[in-house]
Amino acid sequence: MSLNVNSADDDVSPLLSSYNPDDNSRGLSPGRSPSRPSDQRMRQPIHYSSINSYGASSSFSDHDTQTSAVISRYKYYSKLDGTGSALTMPDHVVPSVFIISSEIRGSQPSWVTIFSLWNTMMGTSLLSMPWAINQAGFICGILLLIGMAGLMLYTSYRILDAVKRITCNNDDVIEFSDVCRAYLGRWAEVVAFISSLLTLLGGMIVYWILISNFLYNIVSFIYHHAKGDEGSSTKDSTAPICPSNHSGSSSNHSSTNSSFILSLLHEDKHDDTFSKIWDEQKTVPLMLIALVFPLINFKSPTFFTKFNALGTISVTYLVIFVMKNAISWGIHLDFYNKSSPVYVYEFKTSFPYLSGISALAYFVQNCVCAVTRPQKHPENTVRDLIIAYVLVAVTYLYVGVMVYISFGLDKSCIEDNFLNNLADTNVMAFVARIGLLFQMMCVFPLLVFIFRLQFMNSLFGSIWPSLTHVLVLNGTLVAVCVVFAVFLPHIGKIIGFVGAFCGFSYAIALPCLAYMKISATEGTLTKMKIIVHSTLIVLGFANFVGQFLLLG
Repeated sequence: MSLNVNSADDDVSPLLSSYNPDDNSRGLSPGRSPSRPSDQRMRQPIHYSSINSYGASSSFSDHDTQTSAVISRYKYYSKLDGTGSALTMPDHVVPSVFIISSEIRGSQPSWVTIFSLWNTMMGTSLLSMPWAINQAGFICGILLLIGMAGLMLYTSYRILDAVKRITCNNDDVIEFSDVCRAYLGRWAEVVAFISSLLTLLGGMIVYWILISNFLYNIVSFIYHHAKGDEGSSTKDSTAPICPSNHSGSSSNHSSTNSSFILSLLHEDKHDDTFSKIWDEQKTVPLMLIALVFPLINFKSPTFFTKFNALGTISVTYLVIFVMKNAISWGIHLDFYNKSSPVYVYEFKTSFPYLSGISALAYFVQNCVCAVTRPQKHPENTVRDLIIAYVLVAVTYLYVGVMVYISFGLDKSCIEDNFLNNLADTNVMAFVARIGLLFQMMCVFPLLVFIFRLQFMNSLFGSIWPSLTHVLVLNGTLVAVCVVFAVFLPHIGKIIGFVGAFCGFSYAIALPCLAYMKISATEGTLTKMKIIVHSTLIVLGFANFVGQFLLLG
């Protein structure tokens, strides 16, 4: 709609109209008639109360005088155009004084931001926390979990701050990879990209192992109950077991559970056919292909996002389950007698297992910007980030410590998936496995979709170049997952390696380097900043190297 100032009403009419947007043009396209609203583009709703009084004022600066001249010239040309269809003021001619800066604010309250961050960080690492604490030693494990939470919180804050500095001068949506490219160069963007893909691939491998484990135990539970085999072991089905059958277990609890394990093994041997067909490592990971592969070939994962609440329900159930077991089993700690099966080591040289796992457990750097961007009050973002990390650390500490101190057998019996320390006839463990199975079956296609989106878009410029491309990529990813599930089904070590690498590269090194580069550009880089952030990078690298040393 063009403006006509032949009447007094024009002094209070909007200079710009609101029509359909067309971001590729500055004005009307040639050949289009401005009298057709459907063909006109949206302009910001900008109003001017009184052009005449504005131009008559003598207190304006030179800039405002020029603005008044533009408006007067526009009114003059409009009077020459009686139809009001030709002389529409182009966007770039509109004086800047009329542009109302309307900051687009999100509608997401703080509690949603905090919950989203907490839910994002709550992953498979939760099941490995008791094992990781045992690998580090009780006191060292607690301190390391708290220290890693503080470190990852700091680098997440650095990412938000770096993105904010660029966004202030750019209206486009900026991610941390853009910051890496802007300040550190193309190589940093590539490192961020590869680290993100490895994080997703590591998550897929761990999920495949866990899905196979849960499915195996669920079917075994149903099989034993269907045959009535659980009757002889009902008495001890809630007690912890030691699947690794460590020789160090010599307590009454240990002997009781050894008998329980032997009885279960005898029951399994009772039906050789079932044992051969339903094997956790040899057959279940392969059978899982028929169940999962069709789910990862959808173009859109929208259906699976509807079940994100299952993650919260599963974690809540685990928290209650851990408390129930702790009350039932009691506290088993001995800090003095090294010959005791429940002797507690305060420090172990294998602590890098925990530092690697915790690096992935607290890893949210690749999506912290996306989670906090819809924040209704951006000034509270840092506060909400701190609260989220505190809650995550408390949750990990709670599960890890409670399982560790209540475990009545030799502490070395604790598995990297603590549900493996519970018999497949345990009813509460059965319910937990069902919930986690459905949750991971919904999350796995999302991980594959995000991997495909990033990988395909970078190579072919499209997230769906063809069905053949998608099937080949998905088939490769599934094959990698199956290989690990069959030959290396140790989620603790896998999480440790992936977490150590991604923690070093994406979560520590790049944010610290970007911050030092930004400080150098602004002239605020000091020796203390260089020493502190260089030390953090070295610690991250040492954590990664430590994973290889543990293999020896």
